[in-house]
Amino acid sequence: MEKSKRAHLMLLLTALLWGMSFVAQSAGMDHVGPFTFNALRYSIGVLVLIPLIIYRQTTFDRKFLKAALIMGLILFAASSLQQVALQTASAGKAGFITSLYIVFVPIISQVFGKKVGLRYWLAVAIAVAGLFLMTIGDSGGFATADILLLVGAVGYSFHILTIAKYAGELDPIALSASQFLIAAVLSLIPALSFESLQPAVIKPALPAILYAGVFSCGVAYTLQIVAQRDSKPTVASMIMSLEAVFAAIGGALILGQMLSARELEGSILMLAATFYVQYLENKEINRSADEKESGGENK
Repeated sequence: MEKSKRAHLMLLLTALLWGMSFVAQSAGMDHVGPFTFNALRYSIGVLVLIPLIIYRQTTFDRKFLKAALIMGLILFAASSLQQVALQTASAGKAGFITSLYIVFVPIISQVFGKKVGLRYWLAVAIAVAGLFLMTIGDSGGFATADILLLVGAVGYSFHILTIAKYAGELDPIALSASQFLIAAVLSLIPALSFESLQPAVIKPALPAILYAGVFSCGVAYTLQIVAQRDSKPTVASMIMSLEAVFAAIGGALILGQMLSARELEGSILMLAATFYVQYLENKEINRSADEKESGGENK
């Protein structure tokens, strides 16, 4: 129970840091290209974690390299789509469309044979209603950036499920740094080919890049891997989807991208869905604990 609560608090902090990162990513697009931004922020994420990896004396076997490669490839693909979309999409809208992984995670889990309870699907339905209000409720359709973000959300869903598969078996800090390294190298290729890496171009975007590199990558992604060792993928995705709410708040306060009444309604529904899932998770944990206790008494 305590491990689960601690994990959920970590995931909530992750959502906060990611939400504010949408603001940084959006601001960074005023100065540098999307692949340049990602190459630099992931490189910073690696540098932040290297001292911890050296201290922990992590060993790298074949299983570790396989997991890091899969996670790095997925992260590169999903974050590239997201960053390209942020050239035209607002921070708040990008956050909410990206958070559609709360829908895709249980669906993908179901496809691969992991049953998801009906009550969790009710929470997903509530969250989808909130996402609808935040995205296509006013315009009545998707823009190109929305489609990129939607495909990116599918990528982040697989990223969450991949972490769920490997997080309990491998060093989370080394795994986090390794995926950043792969994503940084892959991002650097198109950055060198199509974008400018001149210091004069990068300098105005440096505060945004540093935030994204240190807090979004170095801290938040690592917290995600650590926390998912003690949380179900469906629940983890629901809590992390609160990044959309934080992105909308950050966009309004920092970038002046104010929320409409409809968008506020969507935020409230998202919060309601998240708290409902937390309630279901705590109820399930308590029931399991009671069953173990009664089982022990019967022996």
